[in-house]
Amino acid sequence: MTKQVLFLLVTAAFFSCSQPGDTHLGDLRSAERDVNAGMSILSAWNVDSVAAARERVAMRFQDLDWLVADSTLVYTVEDGQLIGNWARVKRFLKDGPTRLTTLDKQGKLCLSQLDNLMQAIRGGATEDANGTPMDEAYFDKQAARELKAAEQWGLAVAETERLISLGIELEAATRASIDSLIRVKRAEWAATLSNENGS
Repeated sequence: MTKQVLFLLVTAAFFSCSQPGDTHLGDLRSAERDVNAGMSILSAWNVDSVAAARERVAMRFQDLDWLVADSTLVYTVEDGQLIGNWARVKRFLKDGPTRLTTLDKQGKLCLSQLDNLMQAIRGGATEDANGTPMDEAYFDKQAARELKAAEQWGLAVAETERLISLGIELEAATRASIDSLIRVKRAEWAATLSNENGS
């Protein structure tokens, strides 16, 4: 038997064993790895810690809102920049805990969907739960959908990590300064009130 004939026989055997959807398995496995990596990123964040940071920001804004609104109090450019940074922290952490929880659930769903699709391909499934034929066109459509969902989820994880990281770092860096500013302005406000009542 010549090498050429042997090659043709092996090639024919390979294609006769291939099933609808086989061509998508590589991409689906890659997407599964990416989602697992994203889940690891999410697990590094403690939802309660992020919620606590957001609560600290909210508490300080209860003071800042009325202090800034008082026209008798004067603020420097540096004060304005500090308050602006604190506003950025508030924006960065705004829905952080909710996003982390939601992304965790969505990531688990992505993994389940990817796994189910790969199992269907490997198992040579011929129709889905609704009786729809699972042919090449079916797997083309389903694979495209799951790969798109996994990609979008990964982008959301990256953006969430970016925002929360910025918020946590900026909150830690500016907390002492914002507390000091609030104490000073409270004292100024109290002094102004005392002078008004004493006059």
